[in-house]
Formats: sequence, C-alpha cells, structure tokens
Amino acid sequence: MSRQFRFFLLPSDTERLVDELRSRFGARLISDVSPTLEPLEIVSPLRKIERNHSTDVHCYFMPSWGTEIKAFYIEKRQLWAVDEERSEIIEFSGCEYDGKILQPGRFYFHTDFLIKDAIWRKRPEFQSWADSVFRSTKRSLHWSKSLQLYIGKEAAQWRKMGGRFAWHVDKNGGVHLAEE
Repeated sequence: MSRQFRFFLLPSDTERLVDELRSRFGARLISDVSPTLEPLEIVSPLRKIERNHSTDVHCYFMPSWGTEIKAFYIEKRQLWAVDEERSEIIEFSGCEYDGKILQPGRFYFHTDFLIKDAIWRKRPEFQSWADSVFRSTKRSLHWSKSLQLYIGKEAAQWRKMGGRFAWHVDKNGGVHLAEE
C-alpha cells in the first residue's frame, strides 16, 4: 500500500516547505541517484531541465534519525538509484515550472513492501514520521476543492496574476490546463 497527495508549488513555495520540514521534522533531502551506494544528500530539491529551461523536483525526504536506504545499480548510467519501494522515504516529485505553466507535484510513500511472497510493513516509527510530515504539509497549504489538490501560497498568488496550472504538457507542447 501507499499514501500520497498532490499539490501545485512554485519554486519559492518548494524552498519554503523544505526549510519548514527540515526545521520541524529533521527531514533530510536525498537525490534519487548517487555515484556510490551511500545516499547523496542535497541542499535544494529543485532541478533545472535543459530541454525547456524549466525547473522540477525529484528527490526524497528521509528522517534525520536515519534509516536504511535500499538502492540498485544502473549499469548504463553507472549510478546507484534509490529503491523507493523498499526504503523508508517520502518521494517529492513534479512541480515542473517554466515561468508560464506550473504542473502538479506530489508526496508519496510506500507503507509496506514485498519480499518473496510476503508483505512486510515498514517500521511504525517511519510511518508515524511520514504521516506527521503529510499532516503538517497539508496544513501549510490551501486545499482546492474544485481541483482536488493543495496549492502553495506563492502559487495561488502567481495564478491570480495570470499564471496557469496544467495537469500535463505533452511532448508536442499540448497543454492540458487545470481549470477551476
């Protein structure tokens, strides 16, 4: 099983949220890949996308008290990738933003994982921590009943000034707007 929720966050909302989660919950940010088996801790979740000069997010939160991060080796890229299903982490992804269009992001984590034919629950300490992170994050954002997701303060202001929320932008540039 898993838990998730979605949101629209501008880069400024993202940075504010990360600072808050670090302060309140000791959350540590790690990259989705690392040159070694050890997780690569990062300062900012924002990544630059060269093809369209936008930013997005793809990383993980882990608790400060430590947890075992499982990884697998990608031979072609010569990198270790985080195994999000077996690791005690919260995925933070999406929020692609090019200055004109903002796409949704999400928080996501697995509550259990499969070993052979058995389902194993992740530790209660992790699940409690992750649930607290989710509750706190949701309280810091605005719930949009019509869009059925949360919106950051800066994203809401940006939208009022003419910014556009989109569910998806396809490879041909087709924009699927999120209308209220």
